[in-house]
Parts: sequence; C-alpha cells; structure tokens
Amino acid sequence: MVDWSRRSVVAGLSAGALNLACPQIIRAQTDPQQHFFAGCYYDTAMSDASLASKFLILPVRNSLNLEKSGVELSPMTKEIMFRHNDFCKYANLNKQEDQGNPVAISLTRAQHEIITVATPGLPTEYLTVVSVTVALDVMTDKAAFRNNNRFESLYCNLLVVNQVVQTRNKLSDAELQKYYQKVFAGGVEELLERAGKKLVDRRERARAVFQVKNMVLPDPLPEDLANLITSGIEASSDNSQEAKLNELKKLSRELQHIYSLMILDALDKQNIKDIAVLPPESPWTEGRIVRLLRERLGMNVDLVSQADASKMNGYEIRAGITKVSRTKAGSNSQVDVSMASRIVRNADGKVDHMPTSIADPLKKVAVAAGARRYVELPDFKRGVTRDITMSSIREAARGTAVALVPFIKATASEF
Repeated sequence: MVDWSRRSVVAGLSAGALNLACPQIIRAQTDPQQHFFAGCYYDTAMSDASLASKFLILPVRNSLNLEKSGVELSPMTKEIMFRHNDFCKYANLNKQEDQGNPVAISLTRAQHEIITVATPGLPTEYLTVVSVTVALDVMTDKAAFRNNNRFESLYCNLLVVNQVVQTRNKLSDAELQKYYQKVFAGGVEELLERAGKKLVDRRERARAVFQVKNMVLPDPLPEDLANLITSGIEASSDNSQEAKLNELKKLSRELQHIYSLMILDALDKQNIKDIAVLPPESPWTEGRIVRLLRERLGMNVDLVSQADASKMNGYEIRAGITKVSRTKAGSNSQVDVSMASRIVRNADGKVDHMPTSIADPLKKVAVAAGARRYVELPDFKRGVTRDITMSSIREAARGTAVALVPFIKATASEF
C-alpha cells in the first residue's frame, strides 16, 4: 500500500494550492456529543472510467479485495482519522463502537490536468496538477431548538487540495495512482487538523442565523467557467444528457462552501460571536447522514439544517458570479472575477431583501472583484488551469464577504 504520511504530501503542495472552506460548528450545549466514524463515501453512480475511480477508488478496492459499495475508502480514512488525537478529542469520537452520532467524510472530486512546457533548447517538461476535493460532516444528536435562538446544528468542511508534479515525462498510470492517493490522504489529514481547531464552540446564543443558499453562475458561461465544467465532465467520463447539469451543481456547491468560509473568516476578524452561519446544503448530509440520524433517533426528530425563517431568526445569503474576464499586460495575464451577494428573509414564500433599514435595493448588494495573475510566454503556453480560475473566484468571494458583513450585522440587529 501507498505511504499515506502527511509530511510527504503537504511538503509537495505549492503556495496557494491548499484551499479550505470550513464553516464553524454551532451548538447549544457545552458538553461535546459522542460521535462515531460512519465512513468515507463517494457517489456510486460515478463511472469506473472516471479519473477518480481509475486512479483512486479502483486501486484501493482491488488492493483490499472489496466489492463496489461507495465506502471502499473508509479503511484508509479511518486509519488517518484515528491518528488525529485532537480531532478525536474535540469531536468526542468513539473509537470502539458506533455509538453516538455520525462523522462522515466524502470524496466529491478527483481529477488532474497536464500542462506541457516546451522551451526551445530545453527538454520538454510536464506539469501535472492533481486536484482532490473532500468534505467532512459532523452531526449532533437532535439539531433542534432548546429555546429561542438556541439550537444544535450540522457541521461541514470542504477542502480542495492541488498538488503540482513537474516531470520530464508524462506520469504513468501507476505514478498517477500514487499521487491521487497521496493528495487524497493529505486532504483528509489537513481537513481533520483544521476541523479539530474549529470544533471548539465559542457560541452559546445566536441573535440571527445565516446560510449561503446558492451561487448563480452566468448564462451563457464565460470561457473560463465553461472550461471548469468541461474538465469536470471529462474527468467524470459522464456521457449522460445530465452531465453538464450535474457538474454545474457540483461547482456551485463548491463555491457556496468557499464563500461561506470567507463570511465566517470576515466575522471572526471583527470578533462577531453572536451570529451563526449554517454550512451550505450538502447532498451527503441531506441524503445519507440526516437519514441515518433519523433512523437512529426516530422519525419525529426535528433536524435543523436549513436557515428557516419560519422556525428561527434565519436569513438566506444569495450570491452569484457576475463577470469573468481576462486581461493581459506583456507576459503577465490574469483571470478577473466579479461577485455579488445579498441577504433575504424568506418566510412562507414572502421574500424581503435585508436589511430593511436600507431603502435603496441596490445599496443592499455586496460586490467585489478578485484576480489571479499568471505568466504566459510565447514558448510557455500554460493556459488557464482550474487552480487559476478557482483562485480568482476565492479572491472575489473574500472581498464580497467583507462587504457583506455590515449588512449581516444590520440585519441581525433589526429583529
């Protein structure tokens, strides 16, 4: 089996290659709830011809002689998780029995891109960018109100890990398998390390609850966003008519998590502790884990995973990418991304734009732009890779989150 040590992976990550979306857990109780490791999941509808299956899932399945179940990565992940004493401590993880509430990890994306570097007089080189996205869900037992604005909720992390491998020859399938496993293991390691620090709850009472509900993409898609969708479809080997729609949903979810992180970071930098941010909706949370919780706790348990205005002082944060363009100055090029966001109260189908203290609707919108610069020379046609476009989106999300915080504070103070 491959050596899954964190040192060998993180040491190879390029600057800015490790990207995290990590909403903070929100709990009413002060004592940590007991949890068990439910497993590491992936979408079983994934084609065996996909890059994720070919270079990550199938090798693990074959090496351990497992049937296709959607949880073949669980033994590897469990070994990594139980080495993280801080995470196990703060999550109150039960290592012996599956008593308590589930902790789950999911693989949502794994793919790679190859950049050819051809410089006259020098041997051709290849840059292979391996990208893996993993998510962590930590569940509470009842996730329901104790009294006004006191509740337990769900916790979700999403982490994107990119590793660049520079070689004189294209990587073989065996080498790609090695790097896919190393990057996946490194992502899980970093996910747990950062989550352990975030599982220390500092909030007992929330004045208001916010949740990023969407991330609208331009229609038609600008070239660089269209390339993200195309590369995702190619990596998945999905030939269905719904392939583009599925990839659009996946990208939108990833961007929602990234934006949610930026909002939490902006609130934290202003030392705002009485505003709660629920993590964006997760298909794993809604589809598998919530169902598991209901089976264990009873069908009548009220599980709060939505910022429902009819049940709490809850608000939706709606966002979208408004523009994607490229600029070039000499050998320097960059991808420019603009983003906009607003807050709404959606109660029984009635939508109010917040905060109400601001009359002009246009002045309730947070906007910002972000860019990632890259070098492109006549002899080095790098092109725009996934990490460049995603870095530009992250910078736009960071600026938009900072611009949204005053609206969040004003909204929370109105009710």
